[in-house]
Amino acid sequence: MKKILFILFFSVLVVGAAFVIYLKSNPPLVINGYTSADGNPTIRLIEIENKGIRELQLQTILVDEKLPESAKLIVSKSEPFETDTKIENNPNMTFHKLTQVSIFPSQYIDRQAIGKQPQHYAIQVNATTIQKVTIQYNYLKIPFTLTAVLQPNNEQKNDAN
Repeated sequence: MKKILFILFFSVLVVGAAFVIYLKSNPPLVINGYTSADGNPTIRLIEIENKGIRELQLQTILVDEKLPESAKLIVSKSEPFETDTKIENNPNMTFHKLTQVSIFPSQYIDRQAIGKQPQHYAIQVNATTIQKVTIQYNYLKIPFTLTAVLQPNNEQKNDAN
């Protein structure tokens, strides 16, 4: 009986370790692109997407290894974040604290519910210089870190690391 319990415990331990290793090697949060907001190079919009199967929660963001002047999570219920996207006074975009709203998995977003459900997520970062962004978040109560190097004064779409 003890041998069966030991084998069962060991099997659960091995499966759990394999699951954590899989999650760490395939993190759910990705950066789809980034752009300057309203042509201001000190304000960057970093579009993020949850490729996982459960919600994730942002914790902190660092810009060049320091806390930024300000950082907000923007939830869009309509269009994706592009160079000409109107951010201010847009009724389909809401601003939140980083930890206030969970990032819903993109595979479960109803693309037909435009204007009703969140469709896209971005982080608005205000900093004088922005070269490297580090996003810390929790997924399935496991801490993760995503780091991206941004090209200075060069708006990119789908080119962040």
